[in-house]
Amino acid sequence: MNTKIIYINCPEYQFNKHLDLDKVSSDIDNVLISNFNNKNVILRGIQSEKHILSKKELIEIILKTGTDRYGLDNINEVIVSHDHIDLFGFACKIVAPITLPILEGFHKWKPKSLERPQCKVDIWMVYDAKKLKNVEYDHSYYNVKANDGYIFIKPKDKVDALLGVLVIE
Repeated sequence: MNTKIIYINCPEYQFNKHLDLDKVSSDIDNVLISNFNNKNVILRGIQSEKHILSKKELIEIILKTGTDRYGLDNINEVIVSHDHIDLFGFACKIVAPITLPILEGFHKWKPKSLERPQCKVDIWMVYDAKKLKNVEYDHSYYNVKANDGYIFIKPKDKVDALLGVLVIE
């Protein structure tokens, strides 16, 4: 499968002024809709600044392996369960609105919103929902059952599940 890579400009996504998450979300949603309209997907947004690799290197690894989980000792790994989870994402059908809840999770709700400095969610991976299986787990931070964990149905072919990568420049 050929993974689409789409670079987008989102000048509103700045922290030196009032961050308008509705506008940022709308810009990202428009690109998702124009490229993946009505598809059932798992959407994963990440902050490239929190990785030890450069943004370019991270994108290359994602395109090569199908995931941003490039090492077992990734310092950005969040442990929420004893269950194996390949990725955390948001299951949705690509129709507006889409990305606002994800952006709010990073910039409006604790604990992520308290992080300083704030970092953009600047890489968005779009996965075919049929190629991932949902894993419910006990979320240790919030003390609830969570259902945003996923495993690849074909773990040796993760790239096949990756429909696209959106990169905010």
